[in-house]
Amino acid sequence: MANLRTLARRACSTLVVAIATACGTSIHTNTADLSVPSPDWRDQIVYFVVTDRFADGDPTNDNQDAGEFDPTNNAKYSGGDLRGIEQKIAYIQQLGATAIWLTPPVANQWWDPRVNYGGYHGYWASNFMEVDKHMGSLGDYQALSIALHQAGMYLIQDIVVNHTGDFFYYNDGWNPNDPAQYWARNTGSVPTTAPTQSPFDMDDPTDPAQRVAAIYHWTPDISDFNDENQLLNYQLYGLDDLNTENPTVRSALRKSYGYWISTVGVDAFRIDTAFYVPQAFFSDFMYSTDATAPGIEQVAQANGKQNFLAFGEGFATDAPYDDTNSKKIESYMADSSGNDILPAMLNYPLYGTLGDVLHGGHPTAELGYRIADMMQVFKRPYLMPTFLDNHDVDRFLADGSVAGLQQGLVLIMTLPGIPVIYYGTEQAFTEQRGAMFAGGYASGGVDHFDTNAPLYQFIAQLTALRRQNLVFSRGTPAILDQDSGGPGAFAYRMSYGDVSAVVAINTSDTQPQMRTFATGLRAGTLLENETALNGSAAPLVVAADGTVSVTLPVRSAFVWIAGPNAKI
Repeated sequence: MANLRTLARRACSTLVVAIATACGTSIHTNTADLSVPSPDWRDQIVYFVVTDRFADGDPTNDNQDAGEFDPTNNAKYSGGDLRGIEQKIAYIQQLGATAIWLTPPVANQWWDPRVNYGGYHGYWASNFMEVDKHMGSLGDYQALSIALHQAGMYLIQDIVVNHTGDFFYYNDGWNPNDPAQYWARNTGSVPTTAPTQSPFDMDDPTDPAQRVAAIYHWTPDISDFNDENQLLNYQLYGLDDLNTENPTVRSALRKSYGYWISTVGVDAFRIDTAFYVPQAFFSDFMYSTDATAPGIEQVAQANGKQNFLAFGEGFATDAPYDDTNSKKIESYMADSSGNDILPAMLNYPLYGTLGDVLHGGHPTAELGYRIADMMQVFKRPYLMPTFLDNHDVDRFLADGSVAGLQQGLVLIMTLPGIPVIYYGTEQAFTEQRGAMFAGGYASGGVDHFDTNAPLYQFIAQLTALRRQNLVFSRGTPAILDQDSGGPGAFAYRMSYGDVSAVVAINTSDTQPQMRTFATGLRAGTLLENETALNGSAAPLVVAADGTVSVTLPVRSAFVWIAGPNAKI
C-alpha cells in the first residue's frame, strides 16, 4: 500500500508540474520532492552541464528574435534548456552520476556588442531571481528538480555574486574621485541595457541617488591581476562589479539565492569567481542571521537540507612542489582562526597537476606531492570537487590522449573529493562547449547520447566501483611509488576502516614499468583486480616483506582491493 501511495503522489506531482510548465508558472506546492534532505556529499558523483549546449527539450524557446540565436556560432545561443536536461536524466544516471550541476539558469544579457559574445552560458545576469527565457520557465526548473529528486539525484545550481552582465563601461578614462566622469551605458546590450532587478538596476552614477546607493564599484576593467585591490573591486573583463561590502547588496544576494532553495529545492551551489569577492562576504552569505534575508545555511536548513554544499571557484593552480595558491583556496573555506566560511572549493591545484602529469610529461612525483599536500592544507578535501576539465579550460582531449584521460578518470574516481564529469567527456568531446544535441553548436548534425560509447562504458564502470566501495570516497591516501625524473609509475593506497585499495598507473607512452613497492599490507594479502586499463586483470599477493611486484604497460591503470584485516 505504501508503494501505491508513493506512485500516486509522484503521478500527481508530475501532473501538477506539467500544468504549471504549460502555463509558464511556478508550481507553488509543498511536495517533498522539492525539499529533500541533503546527501552525504562525499559519496556523490557530479555531471556538469552547460545547459544551452546539452539538450533541447523545448524548441519553441530557442530563438527570442533578438539576434542572439545561431547554433553555427559559438558566441550565441544554441537552444539547450531545462526540459532538455530533464529528458536526459536517465542517460546521466546510467553513467553513474548522482547529481547534476548546471550553469546559471537566471535571466541574462543575451548579447554584448562590446565583445561580440552572448550570455548563453548564464554568467551575465540581468535578474538573479528569474529564469532566462531560453532556459524555460520556473515551472520547468521545478519539474527538473522534482524529477531529479524522484530519481534519487541532486541539483547543483551555478551562481554568481561578483558581477552582473556588461551594462556600463568607462570610455577613454576613469576618475576615481568622480565615477560619473567617463561612465557610459552599453546601449547595444540585448535584451536590456540595465539589470531589471532591484537594487541591481541602480547602476548609473550620473544619478546622485544611485551613486550614493553604491550598489556597484564604479571602476574600470582589471588590468593587473596581481593587484588585490583591482581583483576585488574592478570589473572582470567588462562585467559590472557588485559592491559586495554594501549591506544592501549582501542582503539582495542572500535573498536572490535563498529563493532558489525555497522555490526550486536546489541542493547545492557552485559559486563563480569566488576569488574576486572578499572572504568576509561569504561568511555573511552563508551564515547571516538577518531575519528578512537569512544566510544560505539557514534557508537550506529551513527547507530540510541540513548538509547544504556550496563550493567556490578559485581559478588558480600551483607550480610543481608549491602550494601558494592552495593556501589561498583554503582561506575561502576557513579563516585564520579556523572558522568555517565556504564548505568547499573546486580543487584547481589537483586539476593543474593532473594535466601536467597525464599529458604534460611531468614527473609523477609531482602528483604524489599534490595529493599529500591537499590532504594537509585543505580542511575538507573530501568535499572539494575534483575534475579533469570544464567550460573555462580546454577539454582534456583537445591535446591529451584517450589513455591519459582514462587514467585521469581512474584517479579522480579513487581519490578524496567529489568527482565531476564535464558533459561530453563520455562521448570523447574535444570542442570545449560543443553541443550534445544535433541542432546545437559543433554537433556535426547528430545527437551524442550514445550509452554504448567506449568512454561512457568506461566511466560507468568507474562510477560503479566508487559507489560500491567507500574506501574511495572516504579513504585516506598514502603514496607508495612515484618517479621523480619524468613520466612513469605512480601508485597509492587508499585505506578506510579495514578495507584497503591499491591504485597504480604508468604515465609513460614508451616505457613499460616493472615495479616493486611496499604496500603497508599484511604478508599474504590478496588484492583482487577491479579495474585494468591497457593491461591484464591479474590479482596481486603481498609478499613476506609487505611488497608487491607489478608490471605496468605503457599508459596503463589498475585498481586492486583487499578485504578486511589487510593492513598491518
